[in-house]
Amino acid sequence: MEREIDIKTWNRRRTYEFFKDFEDPFFNMTSNLDVSKIYTFSAEYDFSYSLACLFFSQQTVNEIPEFRIRQLDNKLVQYDLVEATQTILQDDETFSFCYFEHKPNIVQFDQAGKEAREKYKALNTFDVETERLDLIYYSVIPWVSFTSFKHATRFDKTQTIPRIVFGKYFYEGDVLKMPVSVEANHTIMDGIHVGKYFNQFQGKLDSVD
Repeated sequence: MEREIDIKTWNRRRTYEFFKDFEDPFFNMTSNLDVSKIYTFSAEYDFSYSLACLFFSQQTVNEIPEFRIRQLDNKLVQYDLVEATQTILQDDETFSFCYFEHKPNIVQFDQAGKEAREKYKALNTFDVETERLDLIYYSVIPWVSFTSFKHATRFDKTQTIPRIVFGKYFYEGDVLKMPVSVEANHTIMDGIHVGKYFNQFQGKLDSVD
């Protein structure tokens, strides 16, 4: 379900109109998040660490309205719920995409996510929910603790699906950290909204027990 945003009364109208004609309206922010507790939690309960991060990230984006706004034709709509697609590695070191359906808790998400990875690994396709806008695009780069990230692009300024990347975790002293990159279209959100994502995502990673 989605509802159309009345741009005339939208509090970000001026910002939207400022950026909507930019050839490249995209911006990217990267932060190192503390994943010490979620890593231990995943190991203790036999959850996939990657799926646990994805679950709590998806909880976070769905709490922030701007992450659920998309451009549809010549209007903006806000979805009630957004789901996830993510890159998965194939045995020949190529990659494909996997769709992860929303689940109400991490137990169900972990189980369904493990089944989805097997299903989509066998399908080995880029054609995954390609017509949908109610998604977040995720990538996983577990080989590099990057400090910044740039996505391939067609320079389609109407592309409004945020892209989130998880990198290789690393130790900083006794703290296990993971770089997380967020790319968004400035017409639908600003740095404050990405900042909310990082802060609220960190809060969820810290709250597991």
